[in-house]
Amino acid sequence: MKTTLLLFISFLNFNFFGMDYYIEANVKTPCKDDFPSGLSFFFEQVGGYEEKSMASQVEKILKIDLSTFQEYDYEDSTMPNKYWKNINLFEKTIDDLLLKIKANPNYFKKVKYNPVYEDYVYSSDKKDMEKNLQKMKEFEKNPLHEYPYNNGYLNSNKFVAELNQLKALLKCYKKHGATKIKLTYM
Repeated sequence: MKTTLLLFISFLNFNFFGMDYYIEANVKTPCKDDFPSGLSFFFEQVGGYEEKSMASQVEKILKIDLSTFQEYDYEDSTMPNKYWKNINLFEKTIDDLLLKIKANPNYFKKVKYNPVYEDYVYSSDKKDMEKNLQKMKEFEKNPLHEYPYNNGYLNSNKFVAELNQLKALLKCYKKHGATKIKLTYM
């Protein structure tokens, strides 16, 4: 039940409440400050699935530290200056990740996923709710039920494309004098 609630909350956060990563440079630039949406969803899963998230699994499979993406400012932060990062170090993390993906092109096959993804939606019909509760109980018997569902992101080219998109944004920032970036999650 707890896992189903986490899945539902994660689904709500991504689709309805607009919880996303944002990026900004320490100087004003004409660069388009868009943190890629797929990468945002990829990294925000850590909170919902913890060590079972795709990001945590990729980190272990590729033996790379992606914690720099988990150091972000948030809406009610009392220390917003704490989150500014050296742009070169952030860029190096992206480059290292791209190199590891290139060296291990089938890494995504080692990621464990939730074997079933179904929407468990509230229904005012008592029989439908009983069916949904029974489905949840069956679902929770599966040892992989706490893992995220496979949205196809890692085995598509979108993950690499969005990493390159973020890398191009950092290059634009640097071209216009930026030395630091900050991630914000709201």
